[in-house]
Amino acid sequence: MKLIIGEYLSSLKERDELDAILPDLLSEMGLTVYSKPGRGTRQDGVDVAAYGRLDETDEKVYLFSIKAGNLTRNSWDGDALQSLRPSLNEIIDSYIPNRLPKQYKDKPIVICLCFGGDIQEQVRPQVEGYIEANTKNGITFEEWNGDKLAELILSNFLREDLLPPEARSMLRKSLALLDEPDVSYKHFLRLVKMLTNVDDKKASDIVRAIRQLNISLWILFSWCRESNNLEAAYLASELTLLHAWDMSKSYMGKKSKVAKEIHQTLVAIQNLNYQVSVLYIDSKILPHTDKLYALSNAVNPSCNVDVNLKLFDVLSRLSLTGLWLRWYIHQIPEENIELQRQATDGLHQYQLAVKQLINNNLILLTPYKDDQAIDITIAFCFLASDPSNKEYIYNWLLELIQRARFIFITHGRYSCNLHTYHELIEHPLEKTDSYREEVTAGSILYPYIAIFSALLGFNDVYAEIQTFKSKSLSHCNFQVWYPDETSEDNLYNNGTNHGAILSDACIDKNQDEFLDQVFKECHETNNFTELTAIKLGMWPIVLLACRHYRIPVPVHFLEELRIPPLETSNTDLNTVSDSE
Repeated sequence: MKLIIGEYLSSLKERDELDAILPDLLSEMGLTVYSKPGRGTRQDGVDVAAYGRLDETDEKVYLFSIKAGNLTRNSWDGDALQSLRPSLNEIIDSYIPNRLPKQYKDKPIVICLCFGGDIQEQVRPQVEGYIEANTKNGITFEEWNGDKLAELILSNFLREDLLPPEARSMLRKSLALLDEPDVSYKHFLRLVKMLTNVDDKKASDIVRAIRQLNISLWILFSWCRESNNLEAAYLASELTLLHAWDMSKSYMGKKSKVAKEIHQTLVAIQNLNYQVSVLYIDSKILPHTDKLYALSNAVNPSCNVDVNLKLFDVLSRLSLTGLWLRWYIHQIPEENIELQRQATDGLHQYQLAVKQLINNNLILLTPYKDDQAIDITIAFCFLASDPSNKEYIYNWLLELIQRARFIFITHGRYSCNLHTYHELIEHPLEKTDSYREEVTAGSILYPYIAIFSALLGFNDVYAEIQTFKSKSLSHCNFQVWYPDETSEDNLYNNGTNHGAILSDACIDKNQDEFLDQVFKECHETNNFTELTAIKLGMWPIVLLACRHYRIPVPVHFLEELRIPPLETSNTDLNTVSDSE
């Protein structure tokens, strides 16, 4: 395990990776971290600063200057801006005399040379000479290399009484099976459930558990990145964020020290989830969305079912990453115009990529499973947040429903309620009306398309669905899903079945009456607004849970599109969080 962690540490970058892990490690060791990495602020050589006692010694100030990988001649003193030696000089010349907090002025100071690898032998004499020359006036130095950090992680995050041998075995198996992402994910799922099984819900246990989740996910991600196979890391990052939120939600917004620690680690997991998502989308998906059938071919399918299942999955991944980016844009200070512009450009790039993905992979116009309505709804939410996409959405929905009608009538591979892979391979097993009615007994796909159409005033699309329903799907129960009073306890951890269903949604009514019926149910209870992710403005987590656990998207996300009309509205999905 130490070798595994050492390999992971050596692969971490300096910014937003190694410096993201170190504060949690120091806190777990009992130190008080009073300064963390920041962008756009002067650090005077100090990446992380902490105060406290280690190994029964006196209380000291620990000042960390962090570099990635091995310490080479160049990273020691080859670049005036990025090398370690100039940073150490800044600590001695500027930070200690001018920026050290007053309460620590008379305390011993330890300057820690921190890096994920080792010191190369050709540079060690220079480092040791520097340390010997500057060890004076209460200032000493320590080397925190990859081996020491791995040992500290083992003894503090993953020690036997906290992470038993079975859990360590799960992590090792997850890493060993990265080439089989589904199997790797299953082992990581067992690890997550074991770490989050905190019965007494003590705050200190929750802090430790989510820190262990953060470390475990980082280890998995670094190995996935090294092997250029991000699938297991993507799935694991979704799972980890959902379970971390479920454990942490009751402490959000509180002012206690432990609540702050929980919040900080949760934010670290959230940022890691976003980092994994963006790396996956930018490296694996975006370069190919503009090429005809490129992603369909990349699935390396044994049959067209493989292509269909994977591309709808990719569609919701890309769209959800875009919705997270939209959420992040609203967190950027208004005065940071350049960052706002860059993020907005990225948002437009993702929306273009969604449209290219659909245009160049026409299998996305023929869903095979009814629950692919979840992926379509997330994509709709993303595209509909920009009024300029209205015409594209119209053409997309019209094509979806017209193809669905034709395939259904001709007994092709129409959308069904089957879930297992072998059943989908064989579908349609019979070209009979009785079989067709059996596998299409209920649907969320068609009522959600009807809702989209009614919201945006697509009269002919809505009429197509009405005709389809009356002539071919009179047996089918059109359903809409809503959270219920048990959803808060089960949405983020997939504990038990939850939610309520509006059955037999009346598509035969006109659009306004249909929408009145659908959204009337939204106002009957406050179960949606009482979801902690909604109350605290973290609405993408609800969509993440829906995507990951295959739960229909609450129609509450769509209601903002109804009034005023989309083409004259400045409202978008962030209204959910802004209004809280």
